[in-house]
Amino acid sequence: MSEYDILLGDAGTKANLLGNYAFVRGMIESGVQVATCYPGSPTAEMANALLEISEKAGIYFEISTNEKVALEVAATSAIMGRPSVCWMKSVGLNVAADSAVQLSYLTMPGGLVVILGDDPGHLSSQNEQDNRYYARLAYVPFIEPSDPQEVKDFLVTAMKVSQKYQAPVFIRATTRNCHQIGAVTFGEKTKSQVQVKWDNETMRRDGGYIPLPGTFPPMKRKALENLKKIGDEFEVLGFNKGSRIGTDDPKIKIITYGHTFQSTVSALNYLGVSAEILKLGVTHPLPKRAVTNFLESNGEVHVLEELDQILETEIKALCYDQGIKTKIIGKSGLSDELDLKIGEYDPTRLVNVLAGRLGIETALNYSESSFPVPVRSPQLCPGCGHRTAFYATKKALGKDKEAFSMADIGCYSLGFLPPYNLGNLLYCMGSGAPAASAVSKAFPSENVISFVGDSTFFHAAMPGIVNAVYNKHRQVIMVMDNGITAMTGHQPNPNSGFGANGPSPRILIDDILKAFGIRFIERVPSYECAKVEDALKRAFEFTKSPDGGVAVVIQEEPCALRKSRMERKAGTLPNPLRIDLDVCRNIQNCLKNFSCPAIEKSEDDKVFINTDLCIGCASCVQTCPLKEKPMKRIDDFKRV
Repeated sequence: MSEYDILLGDAGTKANLLGNYAFVRGMIESGVQVATCYPGSPTAEMANALLEISEKAGIYFEISTNEKVALEVAATSAIMGRPSVCWMKSVGLNVAADSAVQLSYLTMPGGLVVILGDDPGHLSSQNEQDNRYYARLAYVPFIEPSDPQEVKDFLVTAMKVSQKYQAPVFIRATTRNCHQIGAVTFGEKTKSQVQVKWDNETMRRDGGYIPLPGTFPPMKRKALENLKKIGDEFEVLGFNKGSRIGTDDPKIKIITYGHTFQSTVSALNYLGVSAEILKLGVTHPLPKRAVTNFLESNGEVHVLEELDQILETEIKALCYDQGIKTKIIGKSGLSDELDLKIGEYDPTRLVNVLAGRLGIETALNYSESSFPVPVRSPQLCPGCGHRTAFYATKKALGKDKEAFSMADIGCYSLGFLPPYNLGNLLYCMGSGAPAASAVSKAFPSENVISFVGDSTFFHAAMPGIVNAVYNKHRQVIMVMDNGITAMTGHQPNPNSGFGANGPSPRILIDDILKAFGIRFIERVPSYECAKVEDALKRAFEFTKSPDGGVAVVIQEEPCALRKSRMERKAGTLPNPLRIDLDVCRNIQNCLKNFSCPAIEKSEDDKVFINTDLCIGCASCVQTCPLKEKPMKRIDDFKRV
């Protein structure tokens, strides 16, 4: 029995659920038949749950090779009549945008709900982009739940509305929505009885599915008409709700939405301030009726929204069009406008924002903790094979040559941090090889390397690698192959040998690279530093040879975190090591240049191994320059 089986419970069940699990329950209640994704924070837990229970729930679930593919599988399933859901991280929509902006023109009888995991506060993404813009660009309605109960209920309703108008609906879930835990009351489970259809009649429906110059105008008209109808429908369904905070006369009127509403309520309660709030469940199209009814002919209303002032601008335009004299206060024109456009609105921050606007003195400072917190940089896990690969790469590149290394998205992005300082340019997934291509052209005498993980290889890196081969760019590509999509929680990828539905053909990266025409491909065990270094040196020599070009070194080692968890559970995790201080000369190369987090320094400036962190991989041994190594296995250690 899986820990996720609670999501299969009957109507009336009450459970405290993570927001991401509430989404999964919503899929079950909606009768979803097809669910697709590419894993990424903050939405990763949805995949973890469906990996366990999708078959029991009657849902076909797949982890696609990237977000664009995931969206196209789900959208086409909806066109054929199957209720479908697709989800992705915020920047994932950039990958899927080519298809996303077409969705509203197409007719989807099965219904399609797309969940976007946005990241205000830049907690786990390379930026904090505001995906509300995409909804406006694509003419797709945009709804925003505020707690796990609404997460589940909004998805159920969104699917019904999507099926009614045969049009897509976006749901935005920020990091706080996805990771908030709250009480959820289950509704009835739906088993969709659909007639899957794909024939000439289907393909010609409502102007067809091919947006050519002759067919496009009526398709766009349909999209715009649907957007208005769906917006009106959501207003009738009560997605936008007014509420009173406190028992006194309201001192402030606020329009907000989503998790920002929860933060606003917490801040007002802390300040002891009564307020009148309009909580929007739909932020596109702007619910004009609800907003107009909330506004007064005079007075002022504050708009609290994370990131850009989208609602503020639209509400000001509404006031102008309807001659409403209410003063709208958001971000624009304020002295702290730039600061207000950066980061998330947590309760502590909003205490300061609201206190300032209401003239209330408060000693609460959201930017400083009352307790000293030690600075801790992100770091690779103890025993991570990437660490040995970076250590070997620095030796192979040579002193002060780290600048000629390009990064990509994955755990190995952390190679940028000291002491490795490798991977010094990063755009997005798959950008490493193209960046290295440009550097190799600008500095033809230098050794140039880019890093890419096995999941990112399939997601977005292949076109850049093909481009490098085709245009004769001379660079080394290191594929960091740990057999799993590690950074987002160990979801499978085409290199794993298994997928969401069990065993699956393992698509070998080596074979793909050979098919690309790459002539230097060498796979080395990442824990063996000397072999990695030697392979890299020969790869660099190949790139400089008269008939050289792209060379690939694949460093192979299972994800240390995943492997150690499995071994710990099975009782086979190797015993940790200790440092024999009678042998150690305290050179500290293992600490300063290898930098495994299990290696620490004592108060008397001696290195030691933290046995709580050490997984017994012994990869640190080879970093010690002494002939007799001071790292010794603890034979009688008992792991808990």
